Amino acid sequence: MSKKKPAIVFCIELIEHELIYVIARHEKGALSVAVQAGFEPDRSVKPRIVDKLFAERAINRKEESSKAA
Repeated sequence: MSKKKPAIVFCIELIEHELIYVIARHEKGALSVAVQAGFEPDRSVKPRIVDKLFAERAINRKEESSKAA
């Protein structure tokens, strides 16, 4: 059985009141990604789901290896 790929873009507020974007399957996973990347999220503010247009700003975005020529 294969895992579901993360498809939801979350906005996470950091302790310094900056915003970062993370692609994850759920809120808890988004916080985990932020912590593993070395950021300190503000745990009193829940991660918010944002539009997929913000996916290009996500800290864990994967580049497409094959682009159409």
